[in-house]
Amino acid sequence: MAASINRAYVKKLASDIEGSIEAILRYTSRPYEGVSEAERYAVGYNIIVIAEAIAALAIHTARRLYGEELESTLHALSILRRRGLLTELEYEDLARLIRLQNLLVHRYWTIDDERIYASVKSDFESVKNFLKRLRERVE
Repeated sequence: MAASINRAYVKKLASDIEGSIEAILRYTSRPYEGVSEAERYAVGYNIIVIAEAIAALAIHTARRLYGEELESTLHALSILRRRGLLTELEYEDLARLIRLQNLLVHRYWTIDDERIYASVKSDFESVKNFLKRLRERVE
């Protein structure tokens, strides 16, 4: 069944995610006050890129690898958790990222940029673990 996974698609999305993580970490390596307005917007944009790519990967994998019918992105993530591609902590982290992306896109006026900046100064370990495990599974 793994043959139905589009490896090129997975590779492209994983590369997009990794590029966005690098950009975010580059921007957030400086104090918030030293980051330009354009760079602050770039952090939000890259969060959206990461979340959209994770959603696409989760949906693609749940459908093509496991033949699951999906109700939502979070449902796809829960399937991947159940199937062992995500730990509970990774599921929670990725779900938070998806929810943050929804806020950035649909309720941007409620976003506190400084709070977002502080919260994304992580190393994205859950995202990296998911990508590693997914690559191993589809190879």
